[in-house]
Amino acid sequence: MRQQRLEVKRSNPVGKNRLLSTLLNVLPGAWIDPRDNELISLYRLRYKMAMEEQKYDTAMIFLNKILELDPMNLEAKLCKGDIYHRCLGDYPAAIEQYNKVIRLSATGSQNEPVLLKARAAMSEIMEMLS
Repeated sequence: MRQQRLEVKRSNPVGKNRLLSTLLNVLPGAWIDPRDNELISLYRLRYKMAMEEQKYDTAMIFLNKILELDPMNLEAKLCKGDIYHRCLGDYPAAIEQYNKVIRLSATGSQNEPVLLKARAAMSEIMEMLS
């Protein structure tokens, strides 16, 4: 018995255009570029999840991604200092991060809570090392 072939009409030529059109139909929202603040929120959430799982290297990756988008993000710098200080015991790296936070937040009063936390952590390290 001979099998019949169906004639298929294609609107796009075979190749990458077909793949792209299929992907756009299947995943329509996947091609929208998110705003930086949306990415920062996502990275912050992923950082918190990694910390809950005690995956400090992964947490650092997401903090670094936040800092790539917003190099002046003092909370991310403070969190990096906390990981070095409280989780990894790398006190020189923690001191470096806390110093950055203190130096950068000294100019604005809106950064006062971050500044106070960085100073308290810095004095805790200094007391422990003395």
